[in-house]
Amino acid sequence: MVRYGAVLGVLCTFFLTTTLFAAEADEVGVEADEAIRLPEARVEDVRDTPEHITQEEMERDGVTDLWEAVRYVPGVILSGGGRRNDSNFTVRGYGADAVPIYIDGIIMANPYRGEGDAARFLTGDLESIDIQKGYSDELLGANTLGGAILMRTAKPRNSFEASVKTSLDFDSIGKYADSTHVLSLGSRLKYFYTKAVAQYRDINHFRLPGDFEPTKYNPQEKGDRLWSDSKDTKITLLAGFTPFPELDIWANWVYQTADKGFSTPETRTREYQIWDWPVWNRQSSSLNGTYTADVWNIEALAYFDKYDNRLIEYYNWKAYTLGIHHEPSDYDEYTAGGHLKFGWDINSWNTVRSGVTYIKEDHKSLSDGEEQVHVNEDTWSFGAEYSMNYWEPLTVNLGGGFNSLVPIDFYGDENEFMKALGDHYYVIKTKPMFLYTWQAGLFYKLTTSHELHLSYARKNHFPTMSDRYSTRFGRKLPNPNLGPEIANHFEFGYQGAILEKLTINTAVYYSIMTGKIVNIKLPNPEYPPVEVDYARNLDSTSFYGFEFSPELFINSFISSGASFSYNKYTINNSLQGVLKLDYYPEITTNAYVVINLITKAPDKAKWLTQLSIIPRIEFIGSRYADTAGKNELDSYFLGNIKLVLGITKYCTISTSVENIFDEYYEIRENWPLAGRSFNISLTAKY
Repeated sequence: MVRYGAVLGVLCTFFLTTTLFAAEADEVGVEADEAIRLPEARVEDVRDTPEHITQEEMERDGVTDLWEAVRYVPGVILSGGGRRNDSNFTVRGYGADAVPIYIDGIIMANPYRGEGDAARFLTGDLESIDIQKGYSDELLGANTLGGAILMRTAKPRNSFEASVKTSLDFDSIGKYADSTHVLSLGSRLKYFYTKAVAQYRDINHFRLPGDFEPTKYNPQEKGDRLWSDSKDTKITLLAGFTPFPELDIWANWVYQTADKGFSTPETRTREYQIWDWPVWNRQSSSLNGTYTADVWNIEALAYFDKYDNRLIEYYNWKAYTLGIHHEPSDYDEYTAGGHLKFGWDINSWNTVRSGVTYIKEDHKSLSDGEEQVHVNEDTWSFGAEYSMNYWEPLTVNLGGGFNSLVPIDFYGDENEFMKALGDHYYVIKTKPMFLYTWQAGLFYKLTTSHELHLSYARKNHFPTMSDRYSTRFGRKLPNPNLGPEIANHFEFGYQGAILEKLTINTAVYYSIMTGKIVNIKLPNPEYPPVEVDYARNLDSTSFYGFEFSPELFINSFISSGASFSYNKYTINNSLQGVLKLDYYPEITTNAYVVINLITKAPDKAKWLTQLSIIPRIEFIGSRYADTAGKNELDSYFLGNIKLVLGITKYCTISTSVENIFDEYYEIRENWPLAGRSFNISLTAKY
């Protein structure tokens, strides 16, 4: 507790010392140039919360993908590494398959595993990101067990707009590390609008911190991280038609491709694995429409999302020692579906929303071009929400939903299963599953600037195709009869604005998940001495904690923000070896300051429009690296600083130093992240 107290003291000092600049800055009274000035923690709306991330805030923090964008949100904990080297995160303890990611209403997940790699979702074409925790929109549909991530593509606002951004990163010794390029063109006319965005990111490598020490039986040495390269390309094309103000119809096409190179192996172990992921391709086509007239609102979406994947086990120390070779794992998948939503403002104190969502998911697992497993399933969801405000200070929201998972087709190559399971076992198709959800929220305005809320939500999660059918290269028995996971969420919070200078968002929460899917050990039917995993709905886990996010706006010259989360859990487990929740730190916190030394150019120097300094610090507490609680990762403290220079009204140059102190840190055991790095970026907007 002394250590955490010291950290909180540093954060409070970092956050509150911004007030020292207030007196002198207030006397100057210079207006800011809104065209290029980076956003500060301006007090505008009590509902402008840390869970709503704008494109301007992403630019301020220099992020290029979803994984980087959510790292400063309270309750969000980054995860990464493993054989797939995925970059994902948890939201109040719930993982990637339980907190689905949507882009314009389209779920962005690998249908088989129910999750994706958050680092693959580039953000240069987005308008905003919203993180819903526990209590989430009932009209989203099934599988929002722990919440949802909502990403929105930006539409053009002007008759002509264009922007280009080039960003270069260099490692701690000044060697080129990576680059990101974003080109955007858009136009909005009276009845039509179009936009095109091209993004390309080339990561050559990252360099390990200087404190890294190699081990004898591992190929990783000091310096550059082995096989840490990747390439990402994303093209977004959008075209819309607005024949009259109430109607908006638009089509969107998104193409993404990635090559992650080799998944970097663990750095300190002899029994490491190396995985190659040369194919990660996604194409999404969608048709959207909204109609708003008087008290009615209609929203429609139809889409087709194609996903191709290839994963190769390039090297496995144990498998190769035993003379075992695994064939490449190829996925041929698609998701198709849509939704239809209705809203009706009955009167000034009654509002009803309802909707139906349909998703078809199709997965084919291939080996050397031969189909091994084919699963085709339909998910139907019906949801409704009712909001009433009979008494002015109090708003009551009620919601409910019905979700169904209906397997349509299942095929599993007998040899694929028998190779691992023997003649004593066979696999049958999952039976249909039906679930209900419901939630309620009370929102009470103490004044126009202060609001209390109390909410409850019951959410669910159907087991993924992988949960039910995967053999994991012979290490697991399928269980097609797995049941759903259920979560009950409770939250009490406050949002407020004080003297138009300070906003506070805070919440205490409690969430319990039952029917948690865990793997138990069973004898292999063909080789009884050998144990294999078998998934069961056995455990329950409770998550509870406290989140606190203040933002201070003094004037156009200086502002700051911070977030703090205290995360706890309890496990009611059936396995004696499971005592701890791995990679779940008790404390996560960060703080930043925006210091605008110049916010508008003097008349005689119009070429200089902005000069800003943005320091940021981050602290992540220690956490266990295994469920037995034997290995614990150290806490870490990171410092970053960014300098932004507005050359003209249309052009900005920024430079930054990440991980200033070259801190050695890991978010997953034996997967260290980058040491000190330097960035320079050029942005031009019109």
